Parts: sequence; C-alpha cells; structure tokens
Amino acid sequence: MPYINRPKKQRDYYYGSDSKRTERQKIYNNPRWKRLRAWKLVLNPLCEICLERGINTPAVEVHHKVSFMTTDDPIDRYNLAFDIDNMQSVCRHCHDVLHGNTKE
Repeated sequence: MPYINRPKKQRDYYYGSDSKRTERQKIYNNPRWKRLRAWKLVLNPLCEICLERGINTPAVEVHHKVSFMTTDDPIDRYNLAFDIDNMQSVCRHCHDVLHGNTKE
C-alpha cells in the first residue's frame, strides 16, 4: 500500500493559540450561554442585518458585536460574553461575512 505524506492540518487563524481557543470554548460550552443564545433567537428570530436591508431571513446564529476575547480580564470577558445587548441574531451568510469567511 503506498504511503501518502500529508502535511499537518493548520489551525484556523480565527481561534489563535490553544489557550485562547480553550477560553472561548469554556464560554460556548457553558449551559448559561446555550440558554441565552436560544433566548436571543426567540426574541429576534430574523436576521437583524438582513432586516436593515428589508429582507426577511431566519436567524440561526448569535453574533457578539464586541468579541469577548478582546479583553484579558476574566470578569470583563464574562460580562461581554453574557451581555444580551452585545449580541445580534444573524443568518449563516451574514455571520460568515462578519467573520470574513465570505464576501458579500
């Protein structure tokens, strides 16, 4: 059987270092985040960005307006992560555009 030499998978630049990824995952795996995310989608079931353009698109993602990873202070990070005023309901396309994964 021939051997295929494949390079190691590169980590996505978005996640940064392993410690930052771990910190981010602590928030996203938290039951409080999951409940708050579901509640935000109940409050705003349509994409807030598309609504500004007059398009009705169902929201499937919750985006932080100000990333909670912008601060190194654990208390500020926690407050930013769970502040419902810092969140917006968005569709998959708008979420990808916000994170630079897709061009509009």
